[in-house]
Amino acid sequence: MMGSFRRARPRIMSSPALADLARFHASSPAAQISNSSVWSSVHSAVAKIFQGGALQVNELYTLNESIRFLLRTEMGSFICEYFQNQVLSQGLYLLLDQVLCQSEEKQLTVLGEVWDQFFTETLPTLQAIFYPVQGLQLSIRHICLLSFRDLIVLKLPLEDFLSTTASVPSSVTQMLLVLQGVHDSTGPGPQYRQLERLVKMIVSPYLSNTDDRSQQTSDSHQLRKDQPEISVTPPRGIGPTKYLAPLVEHESGAYLNKCAGARRHTVANAGSDVYRLSMKLQAGTSKVSSRGFSN
Repeated sequence: MMGSFRRARPRIMSSPALADLARFHASSPAAQISNSSVWSSVHSAVAKIFQGGALQVNELYTLNESIRFLLRTEMGSFICEYFQNQVLSQGLYLLLDQVLCQSEEKQLTVLGEVWDQFFTETLPTLQAIFYPVQGLQLSIRHICLLSFRDLIVLKLPLEDFLSTTASVPSSVTQMLLVLQGVHDSTGPGPQYRQLERLVKMIVSPYLSNTDDRSQQTSDSHQLRKDQPEISVTPPRGIGPTKYLAPLVEHESGAYLNKCAGARRHTVANAGSDVYRLSMKLQAGTSKVSSRGFSN
């Protein structure tokens, strides 16, 4: 008698699915404490950079690994927001205080020094620390420059400084030109237009990216008013009309007609010229032949 073999039933697991294990562990209190400590270390390193400090040996590698670790946690999608609102803003307020604590006569010069330090030292270091954060709408460099514009440059009365100073530091000119090339993700806003007004004060001539349409309309109307109107006699059956016809267009048309007439004259006389040339050649040949026979 053959025994019956029964197939084992699959066990029903009450544990979470594999796809939810990472979220399950990340939401645990121990993981949250670990994430906070890692982010605190990154925060401390960035604060030290804004205070004029430098990274230690192998510290950049450790910070990159910390950023990669945070990208795999629930904080990964909020790193740029944490960086902009918590870390970057605090560092930029420190730089703003360095300018405001000076007298009004020195603030423009100190602003240029702060920009040199930020653009040549701080910004490249921040880009290196947050290098693992890639593929976002705004890069770390973009976020830093926009924040520098909004939290430092536009917080100072630069219009008064630029209008009263005898010479603008070259670093301030570079700062405004660099920031003028950085655009918001939503398009030119009031901050960008305010920056363009500052650039116009030091660059001449300057082609604005956000011209006022009302000003453009008034300028175009003024231009049309200044241009002379040329009246022509219309054909029969059509009422009198006026239009702008620059004199250059009439001169170019007359010149083309003159050239066309010259070309037509040359082509028309081409046959007669060839006929005269052939007759001369035949006359010369006949003279040579007659001399030969006579000899």
